[in-house]
Amino acid sequence: MYKQNSFITRYCLAVVVMLALLGPLAGVGRGNFVLWDDQQLTVNSSHSTGVLYDTSRAFIVTGGSVNYLYANNSSTVDITDGSVSNLYAYNSSDVNITGGSLYYLSALDYSTVDISGGYVGDLYAYNSSDVNITSGSVSYLYANNSSTVDISGGSLYYLIVYNSSDVNISGGSLSSLSALDYSTVDISGGSVSSLDAYSSSTVNISGGSLSSLIVYNSSDVNISGGSLDYVYAYDSSVVTLYGQNFRVGGGLAFDGERLVGTGFLIGEWMDGTGWVMNILANASTATILAIPESAHKPFCAKYPRMDFNGDCKVDFADFAIMASSWLECNLVPQSTCWE
Repeated sequence: MYKQNSFITRYCLAVVVMLALLGPLAGVGRGNFVLWDDQQLTVNSSHSTGVLYDTSRAFIVTGGSVNYLYANNSSTVDITDGSVSNLYAYNSSDVNITGGSLYYLSALDYSTVDISGGYVGDLYAYNSSDVNITSGSVSYLYANNSSTVDISGGSLYYLIVYNSSDVNISGGSLSSLSALDYSTVDISGGSVSSLDAYSSSTVNISGGSLSSLIVYNSSDVNISGGSLDYVYAYDSSVVTLYGQNFRVGGGLAFDGERLVGTGFLIGEWMDGTGWVMNILANASTATILAIPESAHKPFCAKYPRMDFNGDCKVDFADFAIMASSWLECNLVPQSTCWE
């Protein structure tokens, strides 16, 4: 009996030693890492999972790859080369992409994504996150819940914005853009092939080039510059053009400042740039207006969040309104107000 137990003991010890030796070898190139506080790591080999907390930072460089990478609590991920399959950024974290490839990125809770190179497959921005694209390539971008997307360069295949999100386009190229649910799109440069506006969204175009514009569901479009080839207006949407020397043809006609029917509209912007626009759909419930710039009155594209008096700007008048309620407390009992 003793000999049998001794053999079993020696066998178990041999197995433990073997696993201890094989463990590090099996983990080479496919290990995990966790960073805390101000720790920094240069990733130049393969890892299955990486987790960042606090203000830690990970640098993905040549030869580096991570399958799942999680950035939390104001941490930072820099991708200059290599690849990341899935990246999740939470709680005001930053992601900087200057090269390499990232196949899936989800940015949440006031996180920031800066793209100046490389490739991103699917990018989701939630909860007041910011995405800035100055170069590089993105296939699909979805912006939700008051997020902001700024595009000044690079290329983007498909962009969808929901729930009061904002898009500012001053450069770059975009194949397709859909704006929904009270979102705002400002275009001052760059090129967009197709733009669809739904559900009370607002589009302001002052420059750049746009091939096709389709407007639905009480959305508003204001055009004062750039080039636009085709317009489709449906439902109770409103499209307003501000320019000069308007002329119509091909079945399009003026009813005061309103355009009725379909056809082509010729005009000039105030700098003398001429253009031709094709009105291909003009529903009876929709409104398309051509207003001379001299009659152009200021309008509010979107009221700022802290605009308490509703004048479309935040100034000392709004500060005075806020200050007038300073230190008000309606907790019961009152003794708990300033605990």
